[in-house]
Amino acid sequence: MVHLPRRQALMIIGAVAASGTLPAAAQGAPFPSRPLRIIVPHAPGGNSDTFGRILAQKLSERIDQQVVVENRPGAGGTLGSALVSKAPPDGYTLLVADNGTHAIAPTLYGTKLSYDVFKDFTPITLAATFPTVIMIHPTVPAQNAKEFVALAKSQPGKLTYSSAGTGNGSHLTVELFRAAAGGLDMVHVPYKGGAPAVQALLSGEVQLSSVSVNTALPHIQAGKVRALGVASLKRSPALPDVPTFAENGIAFEGDSWLAIMGPPGMPADIAAKLNQEIAATLRQPETQERLARIGLEVVASPQGGLTDVLQRDVPKWGKAVKDSGAVAD
Repeated sequence: MVHLPRRQALMIIGAVAASGTLPAAAQGAPFPSRPLRIIVPHAPGGNSDTFGRILAQKLSERIDQQVVVENRPGAGGTLGSALVSKAPPDGYTLLVADNGTHAIAPTLYGTKLSYDVFKDFTPITLAATFPTVIMIHPTVPAQNAKEFVALAKSQPGKLTYSSAGTGNGSHLTVELFRAAAGGLDMVHVPYKGGAPAVQALLSGEVQLSSVSVNTALPHIQAGKVRALGVASLKRSPALPDVPTFAENGIAFEGDSWLAIMGPPGMPADIAAKLNQEIAATLRQPETQERLARIGLEVVASPQGGLTDVLQRDVPKWGKAVKDSGAVAD
């Protein structure tokens, strides 16, 4: 083996680096220098999946790197979330989190949950929110929220409501409504998924249900259901004539949200870069327009904004879980 003087060896390394033949890491290549992976912890077709695919396409165009969406459904989104919580903190694996996986799950799953929503993730951005509509079958003799509350109080234990499953956001939004309205005595009928829960309402099997605005809209427009109110602090642009429950003196808020998170321990500069690029992507007019079509309103918050939402929503939804008596299967 030939041993070169240190000075000469350094000169050769410098020349090789300048020629671009050293690996990217050795050259200190800016992040990202390879494809990113976005884990959607739910099955294809829902809001999380559609959002993830729109974001992936537009983000890929912006950063000039491939962004791949990978569906990892199971256990209400907690399996895919757990996967990301244990991924390398290099910024190349991200999660589409939601209030189910990060605000409801801590109480619903308790000690069965394999991650801590505050400690086991790096917050990137609160990406978007979407309001929930509580709607009733047209045969129910109530034209608005106040009339429905009066009806339910006059018939304790008689009115029924469907949900996409015990402990699901659709179930707990009605729980928030029941509590805010003074403790309505109603019967919960859980179904295996959102589609059969909505079908139960459309067919008259149940009198009330709670769904996202984009799911409710065609049924409301067709006159198949009647909207009682929007479970949000403000009216939805998609349903400008439907008041919030707060406007009827029933103060509660059940907005759902989608967020981007990474594994714990992500370097601050990489997390900041991801926040910057993802927020800019979400604020693009075309991205906002496409997301609005599925009922999503872009937030694109700073990193701290997501932490604030978790600190607010974990206890709020946790109380709803406890009050409902829901436990994970």
